[in-house]
Amino acid sequence: MASLIVVIAQLTVLTLASRMVYLCYFHPLAPYPGPFWARFRVAPNWLSFSSLEDFDAIYGFNKSVEKGDFYAFGRSPSQREASIFSTKSDTIHRHKKRKVLGPALSSSKVARYEPVIEEHVAILLARLEASRQPAGTAIATANVAPLISRFTLDTMLEILFGSAIASNPYTDSAAAGAICSQLRKMTKRAWSYSLWPIYGRIMNSWAINYLLRSLFYNGDGAQTGMTGLAAAVHRAIMRDPQHVMQSPKPGIVKSWLEVPVDDVNRMKQPEVLAEAMNMVFAGPGSMAAALTAIVYHLGSEEGQVWQDKIRRKGAVSSQSITAATIPLELQAVMKEAMRFQGVFPTAFPRVIMSGAERVIPSLSTPLPVGTTVSANTYVLSRSREIWGDDADQWIPERWIGDAEHRRQMETKFVAFSKGPRGCVGKDLALIVLAKAVMGLILQWQIISVGSLRGKSWLEMQYDDCWLELRRLSTAP
Repeated sequence: MASLIVVIAQLTVLTLASRMVYLCYFHPLAPYPGPFWARFRVAPNWLSFSSLEDFDAIYGFNKSVEKGDFYAFGRSPSQREASIFSTKSDTIHRHKKRKVLGPALSSSKVARYEPVIEEHVAILLARLEASRQPAGTAIATANVAPLISRFTLDTMLEILFGSAIASNPYTDSAAAGAICSQLRKMTKRAWSYSLWPIYGRIMNSWAINYLLRSLFYNGDGAQTGMTGLAAAVHRAIMRDPQHVMQSPKPGIVKSWLEVPVDDVNRMKQPEVLAEAMNMVFAGPGSMAAALTAIVYHLGSEEGQVWQDKIRRKGAVSSQSITAATIPLELQAVMKEAMRFQGVFPTAFPRVIMSGAERVIPSLSTPLPVGTTVSANTYVLSRSREIWGDDADQWIPERWIGDAEHRRQMETKFVAFSKGPRGCVGKDLALIVLAKAVMGLILQWQIISVGSLRGKSWLEMQYDDCWLELRRLSTAP
């Protein structure tokens, strides 16, 4: 028996050693440079690139570089309808994008949500006032990171559903539970799915979904947190869509449901459900990461002068704006913060299909079909080849210039991705960020205290962003 165990152990070691030798020296991607341990962690079937040309090739209009299984995270086994995020086919994606964007998220349509955004900015300011320490003084500090997370979630939920699922702000309701922390955990799991696909399949299985749903009930037996929200959204869209459509305020889901029955861009209810839940996952966390980084850098020594510049444009807070009419100074601060503190520090993978073997400009040899490729937006945003020797500095001035200069800068800006699969909620996100920043600095002079602390998963998640808030004599 002992000899059998020894033989098995020797065979196991030999198998592992053979595998390591193959991965290091004989695998088709072995010649490409990279960290040694990455050969066994996310490689050898994954290559990451760091040039804008390669980024455009991977995420641009090439039809033979497609999404893989990673994008199915968070989609339950019973959900047949794929969202725009998880759709692999370019043809289907284009069709879905017209349905999602046109009725509710075009530049002209997102302006309708400004009153809702302004209401939630006022709630954010009130929460900040209540959390200042010591309270009731002209100068006090507050950790804005958790409050910003609540703000972006509350804002997104009301823009999506109006009052159809619960009272607003949603995170003040009993049904919310620990929804913000649960959303953060879900994005952590999504990041791990890209590294271990089998783990993703297990976590999306019926048994695991059932187990996780059973964990989130309050003392009265009602579902709370993400489980409760998902159940409420399902009821509203699938069982009582008229209730959503009767909301007195404009909303994204309401706009989708109001598309005429004979319109080619009308979505069926399962499609509406899939797209709505996709926006719940995709919107609040990334906006929270961006807004936290923006206010932190505005509070820095370099940011003080930019507060004054933006404050002089304060009239915008009471005017209707679009993403294109945000004051240039505010645009510069926002875009520089999103460049410098990448919202998505990881990379979204794509898969090389037949016909795309030579699509990457920087490679002289073809890639095997099935190779996973990506371009990390954080790496691109800190590249000195792209941004110059001051790439590691927060310098909003780089975005100020004539129209041609700004156009050239936009070609480098990848925070919202680019090409046909770029973020459909970009205009909405920019307006939410602009309104929140303006509201904050019109009320207080902000000074950053300490460092910006958080962790990087699928998206940045900040835990600490302490600001000293000095009330302005001109505050509204």
